Amino acid sequence: MALVGLKCTSRLPNVVKNVFGLPSICNVYHANKFLRNKCVTVCFFQRTLHFKTIQFSLKNAFEGREKNVKSLHAYRQYSSESEKSLLSSCPTEFVDFLKTNKISRCFFAWNESEKRVVASHPELKEIEDWLNDPKSAHYQQHEAVFLAVGMRTNCLLGAFLWKVDRGQACGGIRMTPFTSVEHYLGEGLRLSRRLGVKSALAGLWVSGGKGLILEPKDRQHIQPEFRQKIFYDYGDFVSSLNGCFIAGMDTGVNAFDLYNAHTHTRWMVSGPEDIGGSGNAAAILGKGLLCAMEAALNFLGAGDLSGMKVAVQGAGGIGLAVTSGLLDRGAAHVFVTDTSKKSIGDLHDALASKARGRLKVEKVSIGDNAIIGYDCDIFAPCAVGHVLTPNTILDIKAKIVCGSANALLASERDANLLVERDVTYVPEFIPNRMAFVNAANENYGRMYNDPAIERHFDKNWEHSIYYLTQEILKIASEKNISVIEAAHKLADTYSMQKHPVWPDRTKSIIRNLIDGRWHHGQDFWRKRRNFAKSDCS
Repeated sequence: MALVGLKCTSRLPNVVKNVFGLPSICNVYHANKFLRNKCVTVCFFQRTLHFKTIQFSLKNAFEGREKNVKSLHAYRQYSSESEKSLLSSCPTEFVDFLKTNKISRCFFAWNESEKRVVASHPELKEIEDWLNDPKSAHYQQHEAVFLAVGMRTNCLLGAFLWKVDRGQACGGIRMTPFTSVEHYLGEGLRLSRRLGVKSALAGLWVSGGKGLILEPKDRQHIQPEFRQKIFYDYGDFVSSLNGCFIAGMDTGVNAFDLYNAHTHTRWMVSGPEDIGGSGNAAAILGKGLLCAMEAALNFLGAGDLSGMKVAVQGAGGIGLAVTSGLLDRGAAHVFVTDTSKKSIGDLHDALASKARGRLKVEKVSIGDNAIIGYDCDIFAPCAVGHVLTPNTILDIKAKIVCGSANALLASERDANLLVERDVTYVPEFIPNRMAFVNAANENYGRMYNDPAIERHFDKNWEHSIYYLTQEILKIASEKNISVIEAAHKLADTYSMQKHPVWPDRTKSIIRNLIDGRWHHGQDFWRKRRNFAKSDCS
């Protein structure tokens, strides 16, 4: 039974436990005024979500008893049941746990000499054991996980770094709600590995990373002032990591958020174009997707996009770019769906004259995936992830699935179902790399018709989208494995290649952070010039 709320007009003494018949640990109550009518209502909240309200008289209970009690800053468990584990607790409870133990920063890092993950604090042993458990399969060659509590907002901030042989970890910041600490950590580890695979296959000299911000429960993040403080916090957090992690944009984050973060760190990409950011990558994402489609068709001996019927799920920026490119390349028919009436209307208005009867658009309800069963040559999911499930895969009529939405497969194991259905699947992290490429190249400057961008659309470069698509399909066919397995095998090989100019630099920074007691608040700078007390108010 856990104490949730206390409606009281008095200071409660230690003997209140005698009124309830509860153990002595229940003496940690707090009330703000003196006893008036000798009556108090205390609400208890059980895990079954049932409330029990007890009214009782304290007239005699206060006589000769101590009146001063400690303040209750966070709820505690008072039952014979075992305490909730750290991993199953919600992230806000984890933040309270960290603050109670005076931990503002912590890490979980690979220790090469011990061949295991080591936590920064003994209080985090449970998570350390979970990461080291081979059955969990979460910590897959990751170099480190850094966590911090925002000094202005108390938001949980995270940076996840996959194997860093190719260079600094780079990845977008995602701000979403998470159900548990295990969910938070699991997502960060999974997404950073996915970006590491994408980066290695793309031939970039950066490694996989992911930034996570726990979305506040009370939706404070929609308030402009509080939201600004969130990204000030994240900027300070990234600065404290001394360049081993470069943050960009992902779900729940916009360019202005990154501008705010950028005022507190230099280790940021994907900011607004007017301050040097790489800008919207929809056009080159669409171009990359077209390259992958052409490569898959060529691999199957089916020619090119001319005369093909294509179903595109999603009429946003990428869907618009892909549809336009398909029409330019002579596609016989393009069918586009979206849940937004405006997006559908905008796409139709932009392309109707070019289409000349070859374009059909339809506004659908949220969750409507009927387009998966459309009779076509290529299905291109460019809206949301997890659309390929054991059930929906049975409906596919297309010979090729090639889309840009992240995590198209609900489970990577389902890739084998596509093989059984004789469907050629191009893993989305090959064609949708271009937003990541666009951001990762920011620090090298920008130019029109950038050759560092254009080579990804070449047919002969070993890391180009066209070349890699065919290579992965070939490996999968020859070794009788799924394309996901083939892509990961190739990525593992590339990911072990060391940065040609700065080999092991990022590993050295991580070790230096740990040895320099980063987790105890030690920072590289002596004085933070852009930090004022008012920022924390």
